[in-house]
Amino acid sequence: MYNEILSTLLPVEKPLLADRIERMNKALNPGIMELRWNSQNIEPFINQAMTIVTDVDELVKKMKDNVKKMQDLMKHWEKPLFERKLKPCQPDDVEQTHQSLVMPRLEDVKNHGREIHKLMKDTSENIRPDKKSHMWLAYVDYVNGLVIEGITRGIHASMTYLSNQ
Repeated sequence: MYNEILSTLLPVEKPLLADRIERMNKALNPGIMELRWNSQNIEPFINQAMTIVTDVDELVKKMKDNVKKMQDLMKHWEKPLFERKLKPCQPDDVEQTHQSLVMPRLEDVKNHGREIHKLMKDTSENIRPDKKSHMWLAYVDYVNGLVIEGITRGIHASMTYLSNQ
């Protein structure tokens, strides 16, 4: 678990968990420096270290899961906003068809935005950062970048669809 925690954390996530990583390192240090498998009182050390490492592991998984859920929501935005009918249409019909696709998509994006906000709030409640700290603001910027990427992919999908027509 320990190695997985350290190897999967992104540079923007690591500072948010620095105090927990330090606590984890302190808890594991006796096992590295002093204790052996046949040492007395090894069981309490193992139990305490496992509790601390497991708590950090669960927190990291929660953060990662929330980001994954955000990205999954944004994948829905990658469908083109245009549809081409097989028969010729009048411009008004094309506009009406387009509007019938845009309004539900706009509503989906708004709902997904609310869900992304809830996921960010969940992450914040779990790690309890100082919301004015540079570390938290960097993480918010990271997530904002993911949202911008999701919007860009949606635009790209529509433009690619149009260019292929």
